[in-house]
Amino acid sequence: MIAKTFSGIWTALAPSLGNHLWQSTLFACVIALLTLALRNNRGQLRYGLWLAASVKFLIPFSLLAGMGSYLGSSRAHVSAPAETSLYFAMEQISQPFTRQTAAAIPHAAPQTALQSLSHLFPALLLVWLCGFGIVLFVWWVRWRRISAAVREAERLCEGREVESLRRLETTAGMPKQIEILSSRSSLEPGIFGIARPILLWPVGITGRLEDDHLKAILAHELLHIRRRDNLAAAMHMLVEAVFWFHPLVWWMGTRLVEERERACDEEVVESGSDPQVYAESILKICEFCVGSPLTCISGVTGAELKSRITRIMSDQIARKLDLRRKLLLGVAAILAVAAPIAAGILHATPGLATAHSKSAATSSFVYRDVSIKLDETATAMLKSGKGAIYQTNLGTSNGLAITNTPLQQLIEFAYEVQGDRIAGTPAWFNTELFDVDAKIDSSTADKLQKLAPDQRTFARRRMLQALLADHFKLAVHRETRELPVYALLIAESGPKLKEATPGNTYADGVKGPDGAPLGPGKMTFGPLGTSTLKVTAQALPIHSFLRTLSLQVGRTVLDMTGLTGNYDFTLQWAPLLPKGADQSPATGASIFQAVQQQLGLKLEPKTAPLEMLVIDHAELPSASNSADTTSSAPAYESASIKPTTNPGERQALWFSPDSFTAKNASLREVIRIAYGVQNDRILGASPWLYSEKYDVEAKESGSAADDPRKLGFEQRVSEQKRLLQAFLADRLKLVMHRETRDIPVLALVLAKNGPKLQESKPGDTYPNGFKGPDGIGRPGGFHLDGNTLVAQGIPMQGLLWHLSEQLHRTILDETGLPGTYDFTLADILGTSSESAISATLEDQLGLRLQPRPSDLEVLVIDHVERPAED
Repeated sequence: MIAKTFSGIWTALAPSLGNHLWQSTLFACVIALLTLALRNNRGQLRYGLWLAASVKFLIPFSLLAGMGSYLGSSRAHVSAPAETSLYFAMEQISQPFTRQTAAAIPHAAPQTALQSLSHLFPALLLVWLCGFGIVLFVWWVRWRRISAAVREAERLCEGREVESLRRLETTAGMPKQIEILSSRSSLEPGIFGIARPILLWPVGITGRLEDDHLKAILAHELLHIRRRDNLAAAMHMLVEAVFWFHPLVWWMGTRLVEERERACDEEVVESGSDPQVYAESILKICEFCVGSPLTCISGVTGAELKSRITRIMSDQIARKLDLRRKLLLGVAAILAVAAPIAAGILHATPGLATAHSKSAATSSFVYRDVSIKLDETATAMLKSGKGAIYQTNLGTSNGLAITNTPLQQLIEFAYEVQGDRIAGTPAWFNTELFDVDAKIDSSTADKLQKLAPDQRTFARRRMLQALLADHFKLAVHRETRELPVYALLIAESGPKLKEATPGNTYADGVKGPDGAPLGPGKMTFGPLGTSTLKVTAQALPIHSFLRTLSLQVGRTVLDMTGLTGNYDFTLQWAPLLPKGADQSPATGASIFQAVQQQLGLKLEPKTAPLEMLVIDHAELPSASNSADTTSSAPAYESASIKPTTNPGERQALWFSPDSFTAKNASLREVIRIAYGVQNDRILGASPWLYSEKYDVEAKESGSAADDPRKLGFEQRVSEQKRLLQAFLADRLKLVMHRETRDIPVLALVLAKNGPKLQESKPGDTYPNGFKGPDGIGRPGGFHLDGNTLVAQGIPMQGLLWHLSEQLHRTILDETGLPGTYDFTLADILGTSSESAISATLEDQLGLRLQPRPSDLEVLVIDHVERPAED
């Protein structure tokens, strides 16, 4: 598990880190060329350039590229330019380490470069941490030395140095007086601190300096304060600590100090100080003091002394920028900002523009004369365990023809998503089989035929999405989650794929239904029998084969082979039989064995962050579109909502098989029950939703409550919640939307000494445990015994649910405990104190509650009205 985690982290971080280091290094090299071109100009200019190169190591270009992507998305809606060579060149230059653009790996290489180095990640991380720690430790030791000198120093209130400093402060117009401390250490005069700088002045140095020398040194130190050189130096020290392994970073640090002191020298001389006197003052300081051990303590003796004195004594005036150099700097600054933004625009525009052009080309296509019927015979066979055959034809010339197909499969096609990447699906998505018939008129059919094949497929997906939204009331959103996947890798023996011959038309290759050759980039299924499947591919890229593999293994498959060519291959395997089917011996290898033996590849389980399609709402089709009138959505036969008549009664809310009841309850609590979230995830509620109490009675009709297709407790509760949501929308005019926000939550974690839970025994029916309403003891339940909570065979999610209900807070499971447990929790009920409950959990179960923020989906109330009296 730990090795897989490290491998996943390395795979995710390595390309981004490589790109950032490469881009930052290139940026620093460009800055070096600029400073060389401006070597005869002012030191302040070159100092600013080196500081920009240092800051670049802390700011990835991806931030500007992200801005460009956003601008590109807006631009794509206005115009849809074709992909150009400039886009691909920019992509290759800006991100040479991305897996998508990596060159194909030689056939002998068993893994991609990132994967082959993934086992080194723990060692590399340890080396980096050691280097980071050593750099910080060395600086901490030096900082303590300077801090000790500051603590032991005495404040100077009078004397030549104080009087001279105050005159210079007045001349410079500084708003605050700088505190000057007399130190007995041998450190040179220097500025200590960033927010509240002080001047550390060595004892006895004043007597060795004449007034002009003293003035020059103090003027130099005041310039460091005005320029905020300590802050800039501290920023570069952070860069050196994080990127300690990069020699260019340390070389840049030397250049920063050199140009910093040169800039101060130039300003001191230009302010009227005699160059000879100024040079003598620096030499006197070097004669009696030692330099500062940290660059963030700005002194006077920094940089290489000989060349510095030479520059001061030569009395050369730094040239001002001429027009040519101003243009050079301006172009460089514009390119530094515009290049990554342009890369983002070019990166975003091709895909978005293509999608926009597809959308514009297909937005007018809709299905007409739609008929949706529940196939009772096929549904009954499926529920009885006898199976059912899906017969789907999504591309008839005059519309859509579907037989015996669940809604799950329709959603997979409509949104082009693998089944394992659809979340929040009710049980009936896979148990109810539908016959769908929809027509298109002749003009629409002609327009579809004129579209390119990819646009035609896109159009049919959009048409099906609209049909599902209209007739199944389907509402979805997308979000990213960590999911189990399979990674397609090169096996240890190397790939056994035959690279396709360029220009091959495959005249003698596999044929389509019409007998014509399929041509390159195609594959066909050739069944060898009921127990063996076969795929033949012609000039097919690896990524085009992923969906077939995903369907066979039941998970998303990611291409991590690094193979970028087109290949001819044949693969045959024994299909994985569904549970409950006749498990007769297979005559061939499984898909996992076949991929490794026949293609020289392998499927390896991993986890990866992937975009999910989350179902927010769905309904069974209405009776007007179904021959099965019982498939229409059930509705409350009677419902009332009134101000409570017994305000002293305890608040209670519950579902029964055919009704919902609330007594002396706030309507926010009713909303919470209807949407299955905690109070801390309902935002924008009016105060009266908390304070005013109501009694709610809502009852379904008898036929709806007895509907035999409402199977299972969870499905029944889901139906009840849907009814309650519709009731609230009708009676309260409730309008809400969902969004993700960073909110404070509680995390259930392991206590310091570990869990004290007893894992339940597999198969234990708890005959001597507490009994359910039918008198039978079974696992998976809670029992309240006074102020004690007793649990049998409960997973952590069950405990989380109980704690969330008691505290009215969202609680996340971060224990990592996957089993089910028996436990008794005393003195837990009747309190809403988080600290008290956390202490009880830690004492009795070895768990505790830990507050922290988390990005979670919340319900935001846009509009709500008090219910009208019944």
